[in-house]
Amino acid sequence: MLDFSGGDGKAKLVAVHYAEEFNNKIVLDILVQPRNVQNRDEAIILAQFFWDVLDATARDRENGKIVLEEANLQYWVERLMNIIGGYLKKTGYEAEWDRACDEA
Repeated sequence: MLDFSGGDGKAKLVAVHYAEEFNNKIVLDILVQPRNVQNRDEAIILAQFFWDVLDATARDRENGKIVLEEANLQYWVERLMNIIGGYLKKTGYEAEWDRACDEA
């Protein structure tokens, strides 16, 4: 499962916020249950989700939108990159993560 321990609780809140905004039921299930990625397709969806969050937070920042009481979520997006990327690599989905990174 994704590890949001320690001081990373807000990173999970950011991820849930955007999963809800994107209506991404698979990522929401992974985050809220919480549960492991079950297959390659889910790994691809989770990897792409990170890049969608990166784009959305940049757009929100440019538009002055406050999300979870913050105008700039860059720190939390960087944490999400480490959490999601590290998880996918650790669980055998490094190729899926790398491909999503290359395509971003």
